[in-house]
Amino acid sequence: TARQEILINNLILEAKNFNYIGWQIDFEQMEFAYRDKFSEFIERTYNMFQKNNLKLSVAVIAQISENPTDYPNNLWQRIIGVYDYARLAENSDFISIMSYDDPNSQGPVTGYAWLQKVIDFSLTKIQPDKISLGLAFYYWQWRDIDGKRVGIGGNEGIDNVLKKYKPTYYYSEEEQAPYFHYWSLKDGKGYTIWYEN
Repeated sequence: TARQEILINNLILEAKNFNYIGWQIDFEQMEFAYRDKFSEFIERTYNMFQKNNLKLSVAVIAQISENPTDYPNNLWQRIIGVYDYARLAENSDFISIMSYDDPNSQGPVTGYAWLQKVIDFSLTKIQPDKISLGLAFYYWQWRDIDGKRVGIGGNEGIDNVLKKYKPTYYYSEEEQAPYFHYWSLKDGKGYTIWYEN
């Protein structure tokens, strides 16, 4: 608690010194065991921020339910379940839902059906005017021959591919996302890149 208060007071001081309107807390890679402790930290921060006229937002990893079996590879226990959406929303000005990295996607970073589940679930825990939907501005690259994801990157990576190759562009109505296909001169294999534009 003492360390938390030092951190919170430093954030308040920094905000006042530089005329910030507030802060976003984006703590990740926390196990489910820290769920209550994290919520208590956010509540403490929010109370102190309100006394100092500062805004608080919290970034959370996307959830589709509170059922651990809905997530592969023990993701609920390892990194997703720590976020108690309802409690965090109650103690913040808004929640930024990082609506990306669909764990079951074989295409876009955010599969459209999965995104709908994220939004639907979020609305059961967070009032609509407190939701900020974070979008992925990076790509996933897939090797066509075996469907393996082999790359991830941003605009620079896409620009490099566009300079070297003449891709064929597509738009998936099902996924509501663009992608392009190209053949690598380096290894002679086909690749598909899903991205947001």
